[in-house]
Amino acid sequence: MTTWLRGVLWVVWFASVIWLWHVESLGPAGALAAGVLGFVLLAWPSASRRRRSALQYVEVGKEPVGSL
Repeated sequence: MTTWLRGVLWVVWFASVIWLWHVESLGPAGALAAGVLGFVLLAWPSASRRRRSALQYVEVGKEPVGSL
């Protein structure tokens, strides 16, 4: 998942939490906890994913000795 998509999802999450707090479906403590949880998930490192634009090195093997 790209960084900007994670940011957009976090903004949607945060807006949803604010809206739920505004209509009093979520108390202040629950809204704060959900906001902190959303921030933690946004800041979670995503180093395990493989980037398409990352350089990939291919090891070029030598020809066998007896191929001449």
